[in-house]
Amino acid sequence: MPLDYSKWDNLELSDDSDIEVHPNVDKRSMIKWKREAIHRERAERKAKMEQLSLFISQQKNVLKKVQELIDTLKNNDDTTGLKNIMEALDKEKLEATPDMKVPSSDGKEVVIAQVFTLMKSQIETGLSQQSPAEVKKSLLVRFEQTQATVQKKIDESSKELDKLEQEANKKLTSENMFTNEKSSKTIINKPKPLPSRSEKKKEKVIETLNPVPQMEELNLGNKSKQEAVKAKEEEKEENNSDDEDIEMSPDAAKFSKLKGFEDSFKFLSSHFDIINEKTSDSILGQAFTAQLKGDEAYAKNCVIQSLIIQYCGQLGREGVNLFFSKMGGVNTQGRKMFFDDVEKTYDRIRTRCAEIAAEGGDGEQDGMETIQLQPMGDGSQLTVRIPTPLDVELTKIFNAFPFEFQEALKTKKLEEINKVLGKLPVDQAEMLVGVCSDWGFLDVEGEVIDQTGKQ
Repeated sequence: MPLDYSKWDNLELSDDSDIEVHPNVDKRSMIKWKREAIHRERAERKAKMEQLSLFISQQKNVLKKVQELIDTLKNNDDTTGLKNIMEALDKEKLEATPDMKVPSSDGKEVVIAQVFTLMKSQIETGLSQQSPAEVKKSLLVRFEQTQATVQKKIDESSKELDKLEQEANKKLTSENMFTNEKSSKTIINKPKPLPSRSEKKKEKVIETLNPVPQMEELNLGNKSKQEAVKAKEEEKEENNSDDEDIEMSPDAAKFSKLKGFEDSFKFLSSHFDIINEKTSDSILGQAFTAQLKGDEAYAKNCVIQSLIIQYCGQLGREGVNLFFSKMGGVNTQGRKMFFDDVEKTYDRIRTRCAEIAAEGGDGEQDGMETIQLQPMGDGSQLTVRIPTPLDVELTKIFNAFPFEFQEALKTKKLEEINKVLGKLPVDQAEMLVGVCSDWGFLDVEGEVIDQTGKQ
């Protein structure tokens, strides 16, 4: 297969053995001057392109604000429109930054905050001398002129930026020589898996359920049947224990106790293997346990550390450096968004723990353990399916449930179902939850816990 060397045609060299210079000029000095000129030209062009990109972005923002003011005038009557314009000018003046400028008629740039101040004073002066309709008309003309001027600046700057980009791409440099190359191999650093306590061979078994025996098992007065169902459920839990348990690794436990971004950054920089969903979930589960025990400070700190791992993982390979650089500022938008997420997550945990504590008075009597259904995340949903009269077998099984449990299922509310489960002994509640899960009456993306905190 012939090799294509065409991409090297545009290679720009500062050192060429064939270069010819004047006899009175030193060849090495000439090559040095040429190299310096090339690098200086590239640096100036790059700085100009960055400046134009920033300027175009700012002007587009200004154009958007001017368009909003025009729409405000056109969509309201004279008095209301001018009143809304005055309020909008005050708001935009407070939000405007010193680097936001608009071109003036003489070709110079004026800070937009000064423009808003001057415009407001002119509107007030105009209202004292003219009718609102005349002021609105003249103001609309001025806004449209400003809009045209800003749009013209944007078009001119865009053309100049395109020209510079074309010029920069003419020559093959170290910055653009690999932009069109495609790598045939990608190496991704994967986190080290946490050591498993034990490995068990799992086999998928398909069971055929008999509706008639199942009806007999639902009889809460038949103790022998209840014991058989309980033993069956315990066997299932043992087989799936390794998958359901989310335990904290030693590094995760240590990280959950750190406070402050500086210590967290140092720890994550040397422990990339804990940046994964499993570690984040285990720390969040620890926050839930700590809140149940009344340790609110540690619970909230666990929420912060868990979300730090989530954010760093979502930001990619450079997630750690990128996340903590965003958090370094005092009033950055990213910092505000992160702590809003922390407060929302902690409020959900605190509310749920309060509900469990309130339900504990009814469900935990004389030291008796009770079963409760607990969703694990924000997107977890409770799905309840009530059989129709056409489903004869399902209807028979549903009617065999205790009346209170039937009514709770019909409400399709997790709180009502937990209230009924809290009044039943553990073996009866486990049996009901198991039957509902096997026959598709109840599907909750979460786990079963008891009121004493045992999962």
